[in-house]
Amino acid sequence: MSDENPRLSIVVGGDCSILLRALGRAVGGVELRIHAVSSAAELIARLDELSPDLVFVDADCERPLGLEMCRAVKEHPTTMLVPVVAMSRSSERRLAALAAGADDFVTPHVRRDVFRARVETLARTGAARRKIAAAQLTAEKEQREQIRRMFRRYVSPRIADKILADAELRDQLVTQPDLRTHAVVMFADMRGFTCISERLSPSAVVPLLNEYFSLLTEIAFRHDGTVFHMAGDCLMVGFGVPMPQPDGPERAIRAAREMLASFGQLAQAWKDRYQIETGLGIGIHAGDVVAGNVGSPAYMSYTIIGDTVNVASRLCQRARAGEILFSRALKDLLDARGVELGVLELPPMTLRGRTAPIDIYCVPLERRLEIAS
Repeated sequence: MSDENPRLSIVVGGDCSILLRALGRAVGGVELRIHAVSSAAELIARLDELSPDLVFVDADCERPLGLEMCRAVKEHPTTMLVPVVAMSRSSERRLAALAAGADDFVTPHVRRDVFRARVETLARTGAARRKIAAAQLTAEKEQREQIRRMFRRYVSPRIADKILADAELRDQLVTQPDLRTHAVVMFADMRGFTCISERLSPSAVVPLLNEYFSLLTEIAFRHDGTVFHMAGDCLMVGFGVPMPQPDGPERAIRAAREMLASFGQLAQAWKDRYQIETGLGIGIHAGDVVAGNVGSPAYMSYTIIGDTVNVASRLCQRARAGEILFSRALKDLLDARGVELGVLELPPMTLRGRTAPIDIYCVPLERRLEIAS
């Protein structure tokens, strides 16, 4: 509707000629555009063309055109907020029209000035409803885009789509400062990176890191992991956060194995190209974590924190190149799900600040390298 030449689009079903004569050609300085339709199906089919601001229906039609149009208008998402006025001589028909969704009713003998005032009010109410609905839709789109921007760097497209499709989870992630949940945390760290940095120039090291992180994040996303941290040559991935994943332990192990196999090929290519020796060590632990935006008003990062993260990091530090180390907590989860890996139990590991050591296990691999970090 143009502000210079405002118009009100009115759709009419049935014989509402009495009402149209009472309205005239304009209401409150707004020009009226009248469109007649013969059925509710025609109204819905021509919605884009008609774009109704107000609907009049004749509830006294022999066939139930009026009631059908009331229901059709109120059930369609595009027109559900458009006011509907039903005209009838019968009080029973008027009540039936209200039950079908009509916002107001009139009799053929309604006073002209009263009718015009009611139409003006309904038109304003309908416009206000649609304005509020449009604002709500815009706010929801902005919220969805905020989440999309927030998570597109961290989660796989499948997980992002699930978050956006789940209104409760979406609101929780936006409104709650943190999320406390059980998760599987995996750290992957390149072995021999210090030597690489010493032998190659920074301009040569950066492309290698980009290759490295691109490979690992693609694998993490393929197994629906969430990338929480990328610094130096270390990558942190979470499973079961921000969305629950009952099979998170299996996903973590499969992702770890694929990372080792794929990075082995990349490391061989680097060796042929630069004569450097490198490998990958991985540590995995399961337990409670807190996920949320951490940082300052100037810079925030979505991450996970807690003892589970610290233990996974220590396991990764201990892992040799080509090795996956994980805790009893993860093994217990795998055992409970009937997953048999044929793991090798290693001597317990004592962590700084803990009185009791933790049991650790290794996934047997064909090739492990002794490469310093």
